[in-house]
Amino acid sequence: MEPIKRQKKETDPIYTVMLIPHKGREPKSIHFRVSFLKKLGVVCGIVCLIGAGIVLKSSHTVYKAQQNEQELLSYRSEKAVQEEKIGKLLQENEAIEKEMAEISKLEEAVRRELGESGVQPSRSGIDRSQYLGQGGPQSAKVEAVDVYAAQNKVLQEKVKDRKATLSDLLGRLRELNQRKAAMPTLWPTSGGTITSYFGGRSDPFGNRSYDWHPGLDIANDYGAPVYASASGTIEEAGWVSGYGRYVRIQHGYGYETAYGHMSEIAVRSGQSVTKGEIIGYVGSTGYSTGPHVHFEVLVNGQVTDPLELVR
Repeated sequence: MEPIKRQKKETDPIYTVMLIPHKGREPKSIHFRVSFLKKLGVVCGIVCLIGAGIVLKSSHTVYKAQQNEQELLSYRSEKAVQEEKIGKLLQENEAIEKEMAEISKLEEAVRRELGESGVQPSRSGIDRSQYLGQGGPQSAKVEAVDVYAAQNKVLQEKVKDRKATLSDLLGRLRELNQRKAAMPTLWPTSGGTITSYFGGRSDPFGNRSYDWHPGLDIANDYGAPVYASASGTIEEAGWVSGYGRYVRIQHGYGYETAYGHMSEIAVRSGQSVTKGEIIGYVGSTGYSTGPHVHFEVLVNGQVTDPLELVR
């Protein structure tokens, strides 16, 4: 007997999709099994996952690029700020160097004035060793800029105070030296002998009358130089009755000096002279008994004994 064939059970149903066209054309049908749909769904799922992965990766790439661009903009902004600070710092350093150069000049001027006043000056001042010039192709580290800026502020204050102190000191020294130069303390001729003192005396021409002498008479060799007892301006230079050839000097600060009986005058009215400069030569012009120089000192318009000032 032949075995009975069992009919295979249908487990994969078939679906039909009808496509009905317009205008009376014949409809078309598409048949597919459920297994096909499952496979198609798996394929679509894989495709969607791949697409989603691509989209996510692309989005991450775009985000990363935006983040990098933002960081770059931030870096450029910070770099611009730091470069501006460095540029300002360099300008401040240059200004400080100029100020310190002026301080060096002020210190030298103060030393000169101290030397003229007879004081041995010292060479104290701001220690420049840590601020001596250096440089190179690389810019300063940005984290150090603020530190340098703070140090510059401190140095600027020191320089400012030092400059103000030196300027004030220089002004005082110049005033002191000008006063000293204007004070008639120099003996008006080389050596010589005092033949008449300041004050009352007998008439030098042999008369028995009493005479008031407003200065000193200093006898010396004919033609010996006569020096300005202090710096000043020639107020008068010429012949004055009694004094013969006569020079009067305005020294300032209330001081004046006068010189008479000279054989020759070496200056002219309005001329500036320094202490010790030759203004004429010993002679015997005017009322004189022999070669000498008559020397007067006036303080605030009043004649004063020259021996109270000259050395």
